[in-house]
Amino acid sequence: MMLDLEDCLDFGSLKDYRRLDVEGPRVAAASRLELPPRLLETLSREAFTEIAFRMPSSQLEAFAAVLADDEASEAERFVVAELIRNAAIAAEGVLPICQDTGTAAVYGWKGGELSSEGSDVEALSAGARAAYAENRLRASQLAPLGFFEERNTRTNLPALIDLRAAKNGTGYRLCFAAKGGGSANRTSLTMEPPSALDPEVLYAIVRERVSALGSSGCPPYRIAFVAGGAGPDETLYALALAGLGLLDRVRDAADGAAEAATQGRAGAELANAARAATDGGGDGGDGSPRRDRRLEERIMRYAKETGVGAQFGGSRLALEARALRLSRHAASLPLASGVFCSAYRRARALIVPDGVFLERMEADPARFLPPASSILSGARRVDLDRSIEDIRADLASLKAGDFVLLSGTVITARDAAHARFLKGLAEGRELPEYLYRHPVFYAGPTEAAPGEASGSFGPTTAGRMDSYLAALMSRGASLITIAKGSRSRTAAATIAGRGGSYLTAIGGAAALAARKHVVSSQVIDHADLGMEAVRKVVLRELPAMIAIDARGLAFLGAPKVASHA
Repeated sequence: MMLDLEDCLDFGSLKDYRRLDVEGPRVAAASRLELPPRLLETLSREAFTEIAFRMPSSQLEAFAAVLADDEASEAERFVVAELIRNAAIAAEGVLPICQDTGTAAVYGWKGGELSSEGSDVEALSAGARAAYAENRLRASQLAPLGFFEERNTRTNLPALIDLRAAKNGTGYRLCFAAKGGGSANRTSLTMEPPSALDPEVLYAIVRERVSALGSSGCPPYRIAFVAGGAGPDETLYALALAGLGLLDRVRDAADGAAEAATQGRAGAELANAARAATDGGGDGGDGSPRRDRRLEERIMRYAKETGVGAQFGGSRLALEARALRLSRHAASLPLASGVFCSAYRRARALIVPDGVFLERMEADPARFLPPASSILSGARRVDLDRSIEDIRADLASLKAGDFVLLSGTVITARDAAHARFLKGLAEGRELPEYLYRHPVFYAGPTEAAPGEASGSFGPTTAGRMDSYLAALMSRGASLITIAKGSRSRTAAATIAGRGGSYLTAIGGAAALAARKHVVSSQVIDHADLGMEAVRKVVLRELPAMIAIDARGLAFLGAPKVASHA
């Protein structure tokens, strides 16, 4: 019996869920089930609120494993401990886990005996919109005004909603996710020749892609690879589901997977297809998907060899890997790869005759912290409230890989603001004075809640600003920059030519940074850009690392060619 991706969906068992206090499906004529009005909107609002502030326990368990790993470096143990502290602060429900609260995504499989009033897509979108507004989550979606012009929608809509008719059962299986741009930009899809299925050829491709991931997507990652697919759209669909942990029941390419345990009536109804996937399901030549655990082991080894680790160096670039093989056209081999970042935001949901259930998130992340806290040894305290020349001279005495604690004033500016800076130069205007006086932090925080100095605050990817750097630094502006990830060789040469420095801060710890390291934040320019407005921010001992020093030397060697991710 041929199995498809839906047959292999992993929605766990009811012990993984909590029942929501809402009216469930109602029995209608001819034994059909009807969803009460606004149920999907309510579920969507609850789910997106939940994942903005809380993680699955499994993610925290994976972090704790890094802390207990003797091979983990001091730097990555520090980063992972900071990520757990960040999760503990976010779980209070005020500061989101990450400043990039992501594209709202919903994947769903609806049983044929279940009916709804109105549009399910509109209801799920309305719930996402409400969650983002009520919780001050960052609106990052840009709508086209033409082919080249765009504007922030201010609602974080449109959401990515993919709903499909389920083959089995009367229930509704849904997965709510939020993925930020840094990790989404690590996605790769190529159409390889069939000859790439030679193991050594494919291993070389996989190794190259893993080595190019870097830290801009906020590791430690969950890395996924998918080879094959009826077309590239199916390949990317499988990649998304694999990264969300929804395809863990795909049979092993070598010896199959163990039968998945299920619990309760709802679990039994929704696991029929998953059981079929583990009860035989063909001889391996019928088109059923397969999982390759040996390739997953290779991916983990390749990730370890990069030396990037959990952002500041080490062996734990990845927490886990998934490698799936799909059927394909004889002339084509789609190959997709991608990551999910340390701010892993996913919640599964079930709507069944017994009620409405949402995946249970971790309520007490702090329990995963070791008894003693730590700080990076040898970190130098750097006062940013001095002249830019004094700051530059101070940083020039450090080398790539050195750690610092930053205190004082920075200016936040990212893509849209930089585009305006260059547009002003092209029109004969001077650059803003603040670009000469202060370090520039590439960031776009969330809206601050009452009583908070800032919304969640963290770095965005430096490489996207590389194309602007030379024009700014040649005029003596933007000499010191702070962000995450690597920069191009050209950017490194520009930094060295002006005696500047590029520093990288921890990605994925935005709630912690806002609570512990941001003293004040105020919009000073381009307020119409929303989350991309220019802000003056005062920091207090924010941990960072010299990623490119004043001599142009980069952490972990020469920087790679810019990826603009």
